[in-house]
Amino acid sequence: MKHSRLLFLLLPLLIAGLAACAEAAKPEDAVIPYLEALLSNDEQKLNRAICPAWEADAKRDFDAFTGVTGTLKDASCKKTGSDGDTALITCTGTMELDYNGELRDRSLEGTTYRVDKIDGDWKVCGYN
Repeated sequence: MKHSRLLFLLLPLLIAGLAACAEAAKPEDAVIPYLEALLSNDEQKLNRAICPAWEADAKRDFDAFTGVTGTLKDASCKKTGSDGDTALITCTGTMELDYNGELRDRSLEGTTYRVDKIDGDWKVCGYN
């Protein structure tokens, strides 16, 4: 009886942990949280989405979005290549940006993101 109670209490934690692992299981899933962090000016979320070695460049991108809010529209990313624990990711869709009431769309196409697997999680480590 004690074991079934313990299992009942731990089951939700186990399910939540497995769901979190499933979300970060594919390299193409790493880019959207990075973009969302930029658009929501959420530095903590940004730091969770990037490689530590790329922090200075990511911070520059983050600072460029200061005073800008936005959302992703029809954003979708796919892996276009890989080399071991590094993957190349391209995205489609747009960022809908609000610059002090002036709305602008910015295409996500034309940028290739490099994501690396670090400690089991895919992180954005650069782009071209």
